[in-house]
Order: sequence, then structure tokens, then C-alpha cells
Amino acid sequence: METREQSVGIIGVGVIGSSWAAFYAGKGLKVKMYDADRLNGEIGFARAKDYITFLRTREVISEDAASKGISNMNLVGELVEAVKDVQVVQECVAERYDAKQKVFQIIDAESSKDVILASSSSGLLMTEIQKVTHSPERCLIAHPFNPPHLIPLVELVPGERTDDQTVLKMRSFLEGLGKIPVILKKEVPGHIANRLSAAIWREAIDLVLEGIASVEDVDKALFAGPGLRWSFMGQHLIYHLGGGDGGIGHFIDHLGSAFEDWWKDMATWKTLPAEARTLLMEGIAKELGDKNAKDLVRWRDDKLVKLLRAIYE
Repeated sequence: METREQSVGIIGVGVIGSSWAAFYAGKGLKVKMYDADRLNGEIGFARAKDYITFLRTREVISEDAASKGISNMNLVGELVEAVKDVQVVQECVAERYDAKQKVFQIIDAESSKDVILASSSSGLLMTEIQKVTHSPERCLIAHPFNPPHLIPLVELVPGERTDDQTVLKMRSFLEGLGKIPVILKKEVPGHIANRLSAAIWREAIDLVLEGIASVEDVDKALFAGPGLRWSFMGQHLIYHLGGGDGGIGHFIDHLGSAFEDWWKDMATWKTLPAEARTLLMEGIAKELGDKNAKDLVRWRDDKLVKLLRAIYE
């Protein structure tokens, strides 16, 4: 797929859909956006333009690319129009099987058979979603990490009836746009990154519940320590380097038993403890101080731009 000829349809223009739209448009692609709620679509369209403006002011894209990106976006009034004459459809509706199946049934019927139908689902299974389609071989999960217009990761998850070529074609397309796609060999709820995040979050919550550390200090222990390495290196490679000349094998031989002791002492609960909500809300309020959510999002995105430049440019 040549990106200069590419056109994308975005179905669902919430936070993720509008961010996807800004990413694709900022890369020079034509983008058609649709939301069943017209007001939500208008808000999302404005949000996408704001994202592109942010990318321009932070010099992630040029003035010309930003101007072209905004002109390349179009909010359409019908779902059928959003999937006409596009090469990829990026579905971003509510994280429920019934909502996604309803959309996939329509976009499968109304789009050309060579169009890739991608869901942004953060944890649902494509095998279930594609059951309602006549062309399941072109359907897959393409889950971005929030915000998609900045973070490069995209998890590609085929369903049982997805064609391998669909996955490879989507990977090539995304890599050509500067994304870092990863492919799951089989489906699992939560994919890769959210499962890792969920495991870390459970232990982070438990450290607070057990009175071992505050919410703020648990957060600091993550971003000021392992988080710095995680921004450019995965856990397996980190521990491989930790093994010195002997690599991961020596690391396991030397520290494997210590990890086993830690695992035995770690939380294993599968239901969020009732008291967690109150403790976390109080801890977050203290950590935030007088910052509001809008300030925090802008601060986060500014930091992300600087990190991306340092790591990938």
C-alpha cells in the first residue's frame, strides 16, 4: 500500500478515533471520520485538528504537513460514506462485542473486499467480532496505545479466520508510517501490553493496600527506575544485559531463585479489592495537587514528544 495514495475511514470519533485520525492525516493520508452521534463526531473532529496543531507547534510535523493534514480530514454523515474508496477502516467504537459486531457487519457489507477492516479494541477477541462478517479473512485487531498520534506501538491480533497476508499487509502499512507494530501469534484477552500493564498495576495497588508505600512513591519507583529503560528496551533484553557476559542464562542461574521468592510474596488476587478505589483516589488527588486533567494531558504529551525525539530520531 503506497501511503501517498492511501485513504482511511475512522468509525467512532472519541479520544482514540480522533487521535488515529490526526496520526493518519498528519502523515499525508486522506481521512474520513464518522460517528453515530453527530455532536460527538463534531467534538472529535475538532479534537483531531487540535492534535495536528499540537504536532505542528512541537515540530513533529511541518507547517505544510499540518495544513494538509487538517484539509485531508473530513467528517461524513453516513457510515457507508466513511468506508467508500478507502484502503483501511479503523473501527474505534465502544469496547463491547455487540457494538463492534454491529459496525463490522455493516463495514464488511459496504466496503470493497480488498479493504482491511481493523478494530482498535484493547482486549476483545477478533474471532468473536469477525463471526458476523462474510469476509473474516480481512479482519484483525490493530490496537494502538493511547495517544495513537504520538505513541508508536500497535498490537496486531488476527482472529481464527484472519488471513496471514492481511496481518503482514497491515504491518507493512503501519511500519511505512513510522509505527512499531507487534504481531500476536494467538489471541488472548488484553493482548500483550495491557496484560503486562495489568500485572504491574495489581502489584502497584497491593503495595499501597499493604501500607508499604504511597501511591505517589509507587509511581515514582516505576517512572524514575525501570520506566526509563522500558522506553527503549523490553524486560527480556534488560535482564539479558543484567547477566553480563553470560546473558539471560547467567541472569536466571544467578537471580532466578530470588525472583521465585518475590513471586511467592506477591499479590495473586483476581478481583479488585473493595478498598482499592478509595485509597487510589485519595493517593492520586495528593499526587496531582492543583493540576487538572487537561494540564496533565498536555504535560504528558509534551514529555512524550521529547522522549520520542530522544529515542527514535
